[in-house]
Amino acid sequence: MDVVNTKNPQIVEAYIWMAILTLIVSRRIYNIIRENNPKKDIIRYTQLRWSKIFAENADIQLTLILAYYGIKRTFNTVMDVYLSQALDPHVNRDHLMDKWRA
Repeated sequence: MDVVNTKNPQIVEAYIWMAILTLIVSRRIYNIIRENNPKKDIIRYTQLRWSKIFAENADIQLTLILAYYGIKRTFNTVMDVYLSQALDPHVNRDHLMDKWRA
């Protein structure tokens, strides 16, 4: 979130809400894991390690949340996301390296 390449206030607000909600979900799961570990006194959970594990498993968490609400994650739904989100919205922008590639 340190660099947001937009001046659109709705997009900035969406990024802020995304960060807040991600933090809330991450902290909640983190606390559940710590509370339910039978070896509480000898196990450490560092913030860096937790953030890496949380990010690596985000797609699994999303699938479980969608299933809870009765939404099935299929190949087609994943492909729809890829098709809509992978497009570069800045195709007409000049890129920094363009003048050195020519």
